[in-house]
Amino acid sequence: MAASIDGGRERRFQSTALDWPTTPTLLRYSPARRNHMASQIPRTIARSGLLALFAIGLATTANAQTDASVAELGGTEALVIDDQSGDIRPLYAADDVTRRLSLAEALALSVQNNLNVEVARYEPLIVEQDMLATWGAYDPVLSADIGRNQSESPTTFLLDPTTKSQTRATDGGISLNALLPYVGATVGIEYEASENTQNSGIQRFKRQYDSGIFLTAKVPLLRGLIWSRAWTDVKVSKLAYLSSHDGFIRAVMDITESTINAYWNLVASHEKYGVELKSLETARALLGQSQTQYEVGVVSKVEVVEAEAGVANRDFNLILARNEFENAEDALVAAVFGPELVAISTFRVRAIDDPENYEARKVDVAHSVEIALSNLPELKIADQEIDQRAVELKFAKNARLPALDFTARYGFLNNSGKRNCAGLRDDIPPTTDKADCFNGLGSGNYSDSFDNFFQDDGFENYDFRGTFSIPIPNTAARRRVTRTRLDLRRARSRKARTKLDVIVAVRSASRGIQASARGIQAAERRRLAAEEQLRAERIRLEHGESTPFEVLQRESDLVDAESQKIAALQAYRTAEARLERAQGTILDTYQIQLDDVRSPGMR
Repeated sequence: MAASIDGGRERRFQSTALDWPTTPTLLRYSPARRNHMASQIPRTIARSGLLALFAIGLATTANAQTDASVAELGGTEALVIDDQSGDIRPLYAADDVTRRLSLAEALALSVQNNLNVEVARYEPLIVEQDMLATWGAYDPVLSADIGRNQSESPTTFLLDPTTKSQTRATDGGISLNALLPYVGATVGIEYEASENTQNSGIQRFKRQYDSGIFLTAKVPLLRGLIWSRAWTDVKVSKLAYLSSHDGFIRAVMDITESTINAYWNLVASHEKYGVELKSLETARALLGQSQTQYEVGVVSKVEVVEAEAGVANRDFNLILARNEFENAEDALVAAVFGPELVAISTFRVRAIDDPENYEARKVDVAHSVEIALSNLPELKIADQEIDQRAVELKFAKNARLPALDFTARYGFLNNSGKRNCAGLRDDIPPTTDKADCFNGLGSGNYSDSFDNFFQDDGFENYDFRGTFSIPIPNTAARRRVTRTRLDLRRARSRKARTKLDVIVAVRSASRGIQASARGIQAAERRRLAAEEQLRAERIRLEHGESTPFEVLQRESDLVDAESQKIAALQAYRTAEARLERAQGTILDTYQIQLDDVRSPGMR
């Protein structure tokens, strides 16, 4: 037996190149066969002597070459056939940066470096901004305007001495309005002011200042009461934010499972490479023996060609195994180290966990399903989708109602200005002493226009009004209610389907664990049987009763058996991860803390 060392883990493969049996026995055959063989003893002894000498020399050479390679490269797993010359060259170059990695270390690094985790981190942050943005509908809105205009028109009032009426005005206003949360009412305060200059002889003020202040309100009594579009968006966005956190947990669970699978895939591909390497060593040893036998006339050229074909086939298989190993290594580096994988990279990883170091587990399917139904983020996401559709249905039903609104406007107006000293027509007595007018008596400034807003002599204004409207027959609103009901039913059906998927996943993972555990045992029995069959075929070859082709067939059976066991071990490990993922316990099982995964902005 020859050992393949993988970072502290020892895996043993059958060495068919170095363990040739040299002690034949006639007791393995029938009496007739033993009589025939006894008559051939002289020739057999001569042939066996030559074969024994060749085998000893071949084994000595192979041992020396293999030991030198192992001593130089640190293990037979570090060897690979050169693509050009066919010589064995290192799988790990001397200048490679190799990281020994356990599964626990791989998972700890993956949740920090994996770019898929980095992408998933942004989703809750983005949805949180959307949620906060919906509250912007309730931000008070400050509005202001200002303008100036001039107008001229012929005088039509008989008492006015002017023939042309001229007016120049500057006006503006400022208001603050806000939508109240939950109720849906809009309240506000407005201030308006203007300055008017005119040439009329009958107006009290030549330059007049007007100002007013008002409180306003609009309260929906049916449509828009509570379930307005703004309040609905607030409720839906909050549920979406909670769902995004569960979506992030789901993404981390999926990434954890894929990292576990990538780790054990690297282990399996590495061991498959080791199996193919041993198979190539066997085929090369057999080819050397066949060539030596052919040179001394013991075997025909056909057997040498068969041995050469066996070496070529195993060269090809080793190339495939190396390619599979390097692909698996890239996948694990990308999952664990992320940006460390570049186009030309010398960064390598070596998985050190032993796949056979496990304890067979029994799965209580009913208990596992119960755990899954309480832990899985997929079900929480389904619940939140149902809640979102329920909120949308409330909004749709409210929007179907008639619009009945109460509006109110209450405030005060006042004015002041510069006295108009222009007299009336000459045949009409003046109402104001012109001396007082020119002395400024009775005039006021802009500030005087709002002095008495809240005094007893203020000019009170108010307007209270109710409005009603409804589309007939209100088709759009009624159809939206029907559509939203269907959305709600679909969300409930999705949850039921998700529950069914959970049950199927748990049952499948449970069967996978049990089947792969039995498969490991069956594969081991097959491997042992294949080893014995290969040993017997070698003995037959030494006695001239077999051919190199038949030995290579038996050796191929052993390779298949060893590969089957490797696949069974990989299947068991991935089935374990799949069960933990199906239960929603994969993060707890592998001790992954979400607080360590989230970015600082999410903590």
